[in-house]
Amino acid sequence: MKDDIKSKLDAAFEKHEASKRAAVTAKQVAETKEQVFLSEFVEARDAIIRPAMEEIGEYVKNKGYTYEVSTEDDKPSLDGRSRSTPASIRLTMYLGERRYPSHEHPGFSVICEKGQQKVRFHENTTSPGRGGHSGPAGETTLPELTKDLLQEKILKVVAEVFR
Repeated sequence: MKDDIKSKLDAAFEKHEASKRAAVTAKQVAETKEQVFLSEFVEARDAIIRPAMEEIGEYVKNKGYTYEVSTEDDKPSLDGRSRSTPASIRLTMYLGERRYPSHEHPGFSVICEKGQQKVRFHENTTSPGRGGHSGPAGETTLPELTKDLLQEKILKVVAEVFR
């Protein structure tokens, strides 16, 4: 084989190795960024989101209903192929018996989307034996997440559930 062919092959492999190194570095940066965002979400969940939900929950409780605030931690999928479980927090309001799973009762969830660096909202106005809807309720960034924003969004759900 000619030396210039070897040189061109070496150059191609060097370029390939450089590309692989850059991909590994980019992945590490993205994972670090996601971990930082997740950590900031968990802090906001404890300092802002939970207290905002509990205030609404206590108000609902004073009207004769029960509530629960529950959290999920960020977890990889068990099989490693399907989507992981994102960190989240949910306010569930119980209008009657609690014999059905909590996701079948009205509620409001705040979900950490670490890959997109966003916080997503989900609302559910359905309850056993009653209509309603369940679906996305917007999104925001962590710096824009406030107690007032959360309580306005939860108020919308409560108003529809108790109308």
